[in-house]
Amino acid sequence: MANINEVMNTAKGLADLAGKKAGEAVEVSKLKINNIKINGEIQKSYEKLGAFVYKFRKNGEENSALVDMCVKEIDELLAVLEQNEQKINETRHKAKCPDCGTLNDLQAVYCMKCGTKLQHETEDQYVEMNVASTEPETSATPGCGCAQTCGQAEKTCGEDQPENPSCGCE
Repeated sequence: MANINEVMNTAKGLADLAGKKAGEAVEVSKLKINNIKINGEIQKSYEKLGAFVYKFRKNGEENSALVDMCVKEIDELLAVLEQNEQKINETRHKAKCPDCGTLNDLQAVYCMKCGTKLQHETEDQYVEMNVASTEPETSATPGCGCAQTCGQAEKTCGEDQPENPSCGCE
């Protein structure tokens, strides 16, 4: 009976893994199709920019605002394309080398092609943790300011009589 349960658990685990991998493949395919569309838009924007520059040069005119608008449009499309590439690499569990562009495993420390040390996003970020003190917190109150705990009903020094604290401090 234990063997049947083990087989069932293994089969379930494999089915879950296959489902996860299929979902990743679908996500990568969607991003790649989106990148093809974006590349087409970039190509059209380059052609439009070239046509404007040609027209302005031929007529001896200058319209830097229109050229700047086309350049901005291309830059925005290139940024979206780069974001999609990053999402694809994350889904595939790959990291891109900043020097040569080779895709490496996320766990890799150095690029397998050029040897450059790879920067991972988690390395660049740090988590700030508050460590609880083992000493009890005390707060100074008006009066002597010594913040000692008095034996009277767990009051802080000077709590009952600010001008005349009960701890004997002056």
